[in-house]
Amino acid sequence: MSNRRIVRPRTVAEATHALAEVEARGGRALVVGGGTIAVPLLTRREVDPTDIVDLGDLEIPRMWHDEGTVRLGPAASYQSLLDTPCAERSVPLLHLMAKGITGGIQIRSQGTVIGSLVCARPYSDAPAVLVAHAAQVTLASSRGTRTIPAGQFLAGPEQPDLRPDELVTEVIIPLRPEAVAHGYYKLKFAESSWPVVTCACTVLADGTAELTLGGVLGVPWRIHVSRGVANDPRRLRDALEDRMSAFAEDDFWADIRADGSYRRRVAATVASRASRHAFARLPSGMEQP
Repeated sequence: MSNRRIVRPRTVAEATHALAEVEARGGRALVVGGGTIAVPLLTRREVDPTDIVDLGDLEIPRMWHDEGTVRLGPAASYQSLLDTPCAERSVPLLHLMAKGITGGIQIRSQGTVIGSLVCARPYSDAPAVLVAHAAQVTLASSRGTRTIPAGQFLAGPEQPDLRPDELVTEVIIPLRPEAVAHGYYKLKFAESSWPVVTCACTVLADGTAELTLGGVLGVPWRIHVSRGVANDPRRLRDALEDRMSAFAEDDFWADIRADGSYRRRVAATVASRASRHAFARLPSGMEQP
């Protein structure tokens, strides 16, 4: 569209005002962060917005600490997680994830964590990792702000709980002293492909493990298992299969990369590898027996 309007707000108030104005006149706004997802959609004409709200000039830090939390702004890229010295310690799962992002330095430098979250694709790395970090999502509109858990924000596959006049202004990640080790593993068919199934593992001080799987269901799936189950591939497979039996076949995510039955079949293997990586990182004195 030759008359498509582009807005580059500098403040949240300017951004929310622009979105409210677009909605009031019946337009369609596309919010762009890093552009790694939005620009290809525009190029392929899969979206046809009347207005583009480009957050590239938004005056919000990429990453900052605040009262026992780490906060990520809309411009927080995967590379910024790797370049921030404290990120490996404060947001270890995001740091591990960022090191393996598909697409190399260009995607790591331009793609944003919040952009991936908002797209809510089951096969993306970031949504499940944010759920594993017990992240909270802050949304703003001209009506005010609201903050909800990342798992609630991800209402369904490619269905974020995001109203037309809202944008995500920050993701809040609590620092968890009880989380003592972390591991991350993803299954891909080729170096350049999107993940098929991912798993983030957090080992707690009591030795139990939280496993958050992405790409198995339409939304991230978080479970809690004992140390004995997490460290035994056969017991872990049985535990996952028992829990997966409660889902209907069409609950399992399917796309061009793999059908639901395949994702269900490999879930335990991916989870076992993430768990092994996490337990191998236990601090001295807490090693597995």
